[in-house]
Amino acid sequence: MTTTGEERNEMRWIRVDLHLHTPASEDYAEPNVSYLDILQEAERRGLEIIAFTDHNTVTGYEQFQRELEFLTTLEKAGRLTSEEAARLAEYRRLLEKITVLPGFEFTSHFGAHILGIFPPNRPLSLIEATLLQLGIPAEVLKHGVCSVANTRHVTEAYEIIHRAGGIVIAAHANGPNGVITETLRMGTSGQARVAVTQSPYLHALEFINFYTDHEKFTSPGFYNGKTEHYERRMFCIQGSDAHRLRRLAEAEAQVTHRHGIGDRYFEALLPDRSFEALKALFSSQDFDRVRVPKRDQKQWSLDVARFSGSTERQVLRAVNDPSATASLWPDVAALANIGGGVLIIGCDPGGKVIGVDRPDQATESLRQSVAEHLTPQPYLSFELMHYEGRDVIRVEVKAQDPPPYVGSNGAVYIRRDNETVVANRSEIIQLCRQAIAAGEPSPLDNGETLELPRSGVEIVSSQRRGGSWSYEVRDLRTTAGVTRDRAQGLWAYAISRHEDLREGRIDLQSQVRWRGRLGLWRAYRQGARVKYDLVHRDQNGVIDHIFYGVSDWGLGEAWMSLLNEAGARIETDADDFDQEGTLDPTPPPDIEAWGERRVRWRGRGGIVRITLDPEGQPRFDLVMKDKDTGAIQEYNNVPREKLSEAWLALIRVPRPRTGIEVVNATRSEDGEWFYTFRNLRTGDVSSAPWRLQDIEPGTVREYAARMYHQDMPLDEEKVRWWGNIGYLRPMRSQVDLVYIDEQGVTHVYYAARRDELAGEWRELLQLYGE
Repeated sequence: MTTTGEERNEMRWIRVDLHLHTPASEDYAEPNVSYLDILQEAERRGLEIIAFTDHNTVTGYEQFQRELEFLTTLEKAGRLTSEEAARLAEYRRLLEKITVLPGFEFTSHFGAHILGIFPPNRPLSLIEATLLQLGIPAEVLKHGVCSVANTRHVTEAYEIIHRAGGIVIAAHANGPNGVITETLRMGTSGQARVAVTQSPYLHALEFINFYTDHEKFTSPGFYNGKTEHYERRMFCIQGSDAHRLRRLAEAEAQVTHRHGIGDRYFEALLPDRSFEALKALFSSQDFDRVRVPKRDQKQWSLDVARFSGSTERQVLRAVNDPSATASLWPDVAALANIGGGVLIIGCDPGGKVIGVDRPDQATESLRQSVAEHLTPQPYLSFELMHYEGRDVIRVEVKAQDPPPYVGSNGAVYIRRDNETVVANRSEIIQLCRQAIAAGEPSPLDNGETLELPRSGVEIVSSQRRGGSWSYEVRDLRTTAGVTRDRAQGLWAYAISRHEDLREGRIDLQSQVRWRGRLGLWRAYRQGARVKYDLVHRDQNGVIDHIFYGVSDWGLGEAWMSLLNEAGARIETDADDFDQEGTLDPTPPPDIEAWGERRVRWRGRGGIVRITLDPEGQPRFDLVMKDKDTGAIQEYNNVPREKLSEAWLALIRVPRPRTGIEVVNATRSEDGEWFYTFRNLRTGDVSSAPWRLQDIEPGTVREYAARMYHQDMPLDEEKVRWWGNIGYLRPMRSQVDLVYIDEQGVTHVYYAARRDELAGEWRELLQLYGE
C-alpha cells in the first residue's frame, strides 16, 4: 500500500528514536537519571516519538507511568508540594510534544537482540506475558538483565512479538549482538541470514554506522530488494541504543555504550506522532517516507571531537574573534608537518562550544595568515558547521608537499604531547629525511639496475581521499585503491609499516644493514617461514624501494649475498595486523626481585605511584624538589581534585603505538568469555566482542586474552615501575607494558615491540637496562 500525493500533503516529517534504555536496564550507565531527565533530553534533541526498550523488561516504562500516576493522585487529593507540582506540569508539557511508547530489547537464544514496540494503551501485563512467552523467566522479568539463557530463537521471536501486536525491529543488526553479525560470526548458512533479515514478521532493520559500513550483508543498501535471495525490501533505520543522557567522548569510550539520547535517529513522514501511524508506515511499501539524515553524521563527529579535546591530529581552539584566527597558523603548520589533520575553531579543549563571530571573516583571516607565514602552502578545506546554536569552523589541513613546512619566523612547528610546539633538531632531521625520500618519486625499477624480488609486496604510492589513505600496492600484480580496512595479511602489514614511516614512528635509516645499494631492514618469522623486509637506495643514497614480507625463495644472488653478509637476526612477528604472529616465550628474569619502584620526574615534580582508596577513588603519591636546595618533599595520598594541570600533564602518558590491549573481558551466564581489544597501532577498538573460541591459538589476541586473566587484578610486585608506568615479562623482541591513568584505571599493553617504543616507554626500558 502506498499513499497518494494528497495524503502526503497532510503529513510532516517526525523525528523518531525507538531504542532508548532507562535506569531499569542493568547496564544503564547513569542510574541516577530520572525519567523527566530523559524526556527533557529527548525534547532538546527534537524527538517526537521515542520508545523505552530496556533489556528483557518493561519495568522502565512501568516506573515512568507509576510516577505520573502518583503525582496525578496527589494533585487530585490536593497534596502536591510546589516541587511536585512543577514536576507534574513539566511532564505534561513534554508529553504534549513527545509520544512515549512501551517496549523491550529481547535477547534471543544465540544472543541477537530484537526490539518489540507496543502502543501506549497496551496493558503492561500483556507485554510482560509476551516476554514470558519469549522465554524470559518470571524471576528476572523486573530486573532488566542483559543476558538470559534458553530463550526463543530469532525467527520465533519475530512471530511472537508480531502476533502480540508489536512493531518488530532487528536491533543494531550489523553491530554487536545484531542478527546479521551473529549469523556471520557463527558461520551459519546463507539461508539463515536470509531468514533473520527477510522474515515476514520483521518490520525494520536497525543499523549502526549507517553511512560508513559498506561491507556485504552489513550495509543498509544491501536490503533494497535488488539482491538475489533478499528480494524483500526492508525499512532500514537507526536508533541511539542510549544507555546515558548524552554521548561520551571517544577518549572516555572504553565502555560498550557511549551514545546519548537522539544521537542516532530517523525521520518518518507521518500524519501524527502515534503508534498506529508508525506501524502503518512499517506495514506499507512507502520506503521513501523514512529517511536517515546524513548531515548529523558530521554533528556526531564534532561531538566526539569537542569532548575528546586536542589530540595529535586534532586541534581545538576557543577563538571567536575573527581577527584572532590569524594567530592559528602555527597549528596549521604543525598539522601539515605530520601529514595533515583537523583544526576546530570555536570549541575549547574542555568541550565547551563558544562559537565563532562572523565566520566568513574568521575563515579569510586564517587563510591570509597561512599564505603570509607558511612555506610551502598546505591545502585547507573550510567547513562551517552550525552546532548547538553556534557557528563552528572545521578546517581540514592536507599536506600537498613533503615536510618541513616552515614559518616566516624560521620556526618549524609539530604536534608533540597533543600540543603545537617548535620542533627540536632530531625532529627536524626526521622531517627532512621524509622530504628527501618523497621528493623524487621514482617509477618501479625496470630490473636493469635492480633485480626485483619475486615475492612480497611494495607500496608504490599513497593518496589521501576523503579523509582516508588509499594505497597502490604492488604484489604479483599492481592493485590500486587499497585502504587499510580492505587490506588483509601481508598487504595490511605493509600498509601499517608504511604508515609508521610516514608518521615518523620508525627511523628506517638507523635500522638497515647495507651491502652497496641493497639493504636488509628486518627478518622475522611468520608461522614456519622466515620473511624479510628489504630496501634499495638510488645512486644518491635515497631509499626508493621497500619490499615487505619477501621469502628467500624469491631472491636473486645479490639479495642472498646481502642476507648472508648481514647475518640476519630473526625476530618474532608480534605485530597485530593479520593476527598471525606468535610470541617469544622468553620468561622474565628473576621475577622474585621485581616490584622495584623509581620516581618519574619532569622538572622539579615527580610521580611515585597511583593507588585507589576504599571508595575506589585515585590517590597520588607525589614528590617535589626544592629549587634552591634540591631537598625532596613528599606529598602522599593526594586526591585528584587537588592536582593542577601541570601535575596531570606529568601523570598522563600516551599509549604506545605497538601491541594490543584488552579493553574489556566479560563472562556470560553460561561461562563463556567475551573480549574487546584495542589495536594500539591504529587505536581502533574491536566493534564486536570476540569469543575465546573464535580467537586463533598462538596469536597476539589469544596471548593477550590468556595473560589478562593472569594479570588482573594486577600484582604490583611483578612490575618494574617508573612512577605510574612499568613493564613485566620482557621478551627478546616484545614487552608487556603497564600504565595506571589519572582515574586509577590499570591498562596492560601486551606484546609491544621494543624497537617501536618512543618517549617515556623507551626511557622506561633504558632506565632498567632492558
